[in-house]
Amino acid sequence: MKKLIASLILTVIFSLIGSGTSYAAGNCQPIYGGGQTCVTSANILIDKKVQNPKNGQYVDNLSVNDPRFGASQNVSFQLTVTNTGSANIDKLMVKDIFPQYVSFISGPGSFDLASKTLSFEVNNLVAGESRTFTIAGQIIADSALTAGSGINCVANQSKAQIVSNSQMSQDNAQLCIQKGIVIPTTKGGLPVLLPPKMISTPATGPEMAVLPLLGGSGILGWFLRKKSKSN
Repeated sequence: MKKLIASLILTVIFSLIGSGTSYAAGNCQPIYGGGQTCVTSANILIDKKVQNPKNGQYVDNLSVNDPRFGASQNVSFQLTVTNTGSANIDKLMVKDIFPQYVSFISGPGSFDLASKTLSFEVNNLVAGESRTFTIAGQIIADSALTAGSGINCVANQSKAQIVSNSQMSQDNAQLCIQKGIVIPTTKGGLPVLLPPKMISTPATGPEMAVLPLLGGSGILGWFLRKKSKSN
């Protein structure tokens, strides 16, 4: 009986050890439009957000039901890396992969056009510290967008890797692009809103008929005052 119990205990232990690898690797969930969002057990955390084109707020993702981007419109991403461990990180490599239909405009580090990847280093990230970076892109011309249903949803992927131990974290930010809508923008990428047309019409109604009477009474008063002075 004791041998049977010991055998069962060993079986459970080996089963837990064998399944532990999947938990260490992290839990990745696919997102609409391609790519996946992963939660890792590393000492580094990366958080990717995209700016809502309507209210200017940064959010994790923009779905097909959220405000969409138009052709040639600027899009802004926000990337935050956090040292979640208890020790300082000497060097961290960050890669930001631009999605289809989005061109690179500006950001830290260097951009490789062939792979559409922005790469830069983060040095001396102390325990518990977070650093945020802004990356700017632009939606391509309307003629280059795929027709399809007229809506293209894509994901911008970011990865952060600790150089010393290769621990890595990654996150995505999704946005959707509307084909056929060309939104004029300012140099800063904000939509240009046309002022509303003001239409004014002359006032009508019975009060307008009083104006000639008022004019006539004024002339009559002036004539009476002049006549009294002459007398």
